[in-house]
Amino acid sequence: MNEPFAALMEFPRYFEIETVNSCNARCPMCTIDEWHRKSPTMKDNLFFKIVEEISEHAEKLQRVSLYRDGEPLLDNKLPGRIARLKEAGVPTVSIATNVSLLNEERSRRLLEGGIDHIILSIDSLQKDVYEAIRVRLDFDEVMENALQFIELRNQLRPNAQIVIRMIKQESNHQEWPAYEAFWSDKVAPHDRVHFRNLHNWGNQLERFKPIAERIGAELPCVALWSLFVIFANGDVPMCNVDFNNHYPTGNLENNTIQELWQSEIMNQRRNFHLQGQKDKISHCENCNVWDED
Repeated sequence: MNEPFAALMEFPRYFEIETVNSCNARCPMCTIDEWHRKSPTMKDNLFFKIVEEISEHAEKLQRVSLYRDGEPLLDNKLPGRIARLKEAGVPTVSIATNVSLLNEERSRRLLEGGIDHIILSIDSLQKDVYEAIRVRLDFDEVMENALQFIELRNQLRPNAQIVIRMIKQESNHQEWPAYEAFWSDKVAPHDRVHFRNLHNWGNQLERFKPIAERIGAELPCVALWSLFVIFANGDVPMCNVDFNNHYPTGNLENNTIQELWQSEIMNQRRNFHLQGQKDKISHCENCNVWDED
C-alpha cells in the first residue's frame, strides 16, 4: 500500500455529523418523505464522544460539517457544538442551511461560536420558482436573512467563507448566469457562488430527472476514502447518499470512528470500487452525487 493511500485509511478527512434529523421545508429534490429513521436530536454524551476522538486526529482533518439530511438550525445547541469542535482543534467547521431560520440572533451566535464555512442554499432569484422548490419557505425572508448574514460575517468573522449554492434543476437552470452575477457582487473574494446538479441519491429516487450527463461513472467514489457520515443516533451509513442506512457500517455507541473507518465492511466496499464492481452495491451503480457540470 503506497504512503498517500495508507494515510487516507488512518482516519477520515471529512465528517458530516447530523445533530438534528428534522427539517422545516419539504423540497421535491429532498428525501425527507422517504426517511425511515427517527432520531430527532443527537444526545450530548454521543456528541462529546465523537468530538473527543476527532480531537485526537485533528491534524488530519480538512472539515467537519454539522449537517446531513436535516436543517441544522433546528438544533438549538448548534453554536455550542461549533465552539466545542473549534476548541478540539478542528480547522474548518461548516454547516449548510436553507437560510429560513438564519435570523440576526442565530447569525451572531453562529459567528461568535466560530463557524468557518457556511453554505446558503438558495435555489432561485425568482420568488415563484424559489417557493415551488423550497416548499414551506418564504423567499423574501430567506433573501433578507442571507444579505444580513453577509453583513454580519463581514463585521464579526470576516475570514469565514460563505458559499451561495443553487441546486440546479429543470425549473431554475436557465437562471444560472444571472444568479451567479447577482451573488458574486454581494460576497467577498474568498467566498464562492456555485451550483450542484440535482442528483438521484444513489439511484434511490425515481422522480429524479438529470439535466447533465454523468461524469466519471467508472471511477471509484472519493467518499469511501475521505468522508465519514454520522446520524443523530450514532448510526454510520455507507456514505452521504445512504439516507436510510441501507448499508450500515456500525454505530458509535458501540465502536470508535477509527474502528469503523478501517472495518472489513468499509474495505470490502472500497475493493468493489477499485475492481470495477460498483454494481454490487445498488446505491453506487448509477450514483451521480458528485456531478458538477
